[in-house]
Amino acid sequence: MQYARWVLVTVIFVALTACSRQQNTLGNSMQPELAAHVRNPHSNSADLAVPMCHAKYNDSLASDGIVGWVDRSVTHPIPKYTPEAAFSDEALRLKKRNQNLGFTVLVGLVVDVNGNPQDVCLVRSVGYGIDANAANAVRQYRFLPATKDSKPVAERITIQIDLRTY
Repeated sequence: MQYARWVLVTVIFVALTACSRQQNTLGNSMQPELAAHVRNPHSNSADLAVPMCHAKYNDSLASDGIVGWVDRSVTHPIPKYTPEAAFSDEALRLKKRNQNLGFTVLVGLVVDVNGNPQDVCLVRSVGYGIDANAANAVRQYRFLPATKDSKPVAERITIQIDLRTY
């Protein structure tokens, strides 16, 4: 009986610790990452052609025409056309070894005043040719542009691309 209580207390402690870490992570998700972005060592030549994003941007509508992420008076871009990213041949070879496989790529871009993606770069790299496929898919996206005071403006956003096999 004593052992069962100890196990229960341990399980509750671990669960609470995991929840607090998850809440802390979610709470900071709106802040831009300040650490430099690192390319995955499994990147191939196609992945290397896609640039990594800068650690920090000083976007300002007045200075560079791009709305900063802290401007709350802006309505964000709305995706109209979002083709899916495809698995690369390298990733498909990995899939043959592992049944369940998943990758998450973060792609940064600027949505211009016409709703077209510009300055596509990688925030999180996974390599295996998937970075290049994700960037190519994002370059084909089309958006309703962000607006400020009912006028279209350019805005820097990050898109999460999830590729999963089951």
